[in-house]
Amino acid sequence: MSSAFSDVLGSSPQSDSERERTSVHYDLSEKDDWQTPPELINDIESAVNIDIDPCSHEKTSHGDVNLRLEDGDDGLEDSWVESAKTDYPTAFVNPPFSYKKDWLQKAVEAVKNGVETVIFITPDGTDTKSWWHKYIAEYATYCCFCKGRVTYLDDGEETGTPPFGTVITIFGSCPDELLDVLQDWGHVVETV
Repeated sequence: MSSAFSDVLGSSPQSDSERERTSVHYDLSEKDDWQTPPELINDIESAVNIDIDPCSHEKTSHGDVNLRLEDGDDGLEDSWVESAKTDYPTAFVNPPFSYKKDWLQKAVEAVKNGVETVIFITPDGTDTKSWWHKYIAEYATYCCFCKGRVTYLDDGEETGTPPFGTVITIFGSCPDELLDVLQDWGHVVETV
């Protein structure tokens, strides 16, 4: 993490105790990898071209460039602009939820460093000061609170709904077409 980014946001990636508290709250010790359902990703891709998915899964890759730890890539360390090989890319991020704080820090940093739009999936835990208020409330452009529970995938297969709602957060610019898609998925709030 760059020192300028640390100065602005103030904290380092989640400690083990923070991850443990998050895991207990969402029971993530058993399930942490909630892969994006095809209906949602298809709707998003109908509105914008996803240039990079910096934390993709081998069964649910999205966009032109997919970074995977298994392939030696590290989306938390690598530059999304350089990895996408395009100016002002659009990134799609659905991270392991126990590491959402680390990925949120990276998303904010990426927009400051040239990523045009970041589409970010998280639980809708607005009461969680540790990450929601620090990153989403402070830096997001729009938040879409999804109607009902989203049915995610596990290893590429439908797995059911998690014990929480979902929010789709936009950092950076939000094209009108993407805003229309978000309004179909739920209640959209513009941050000020």
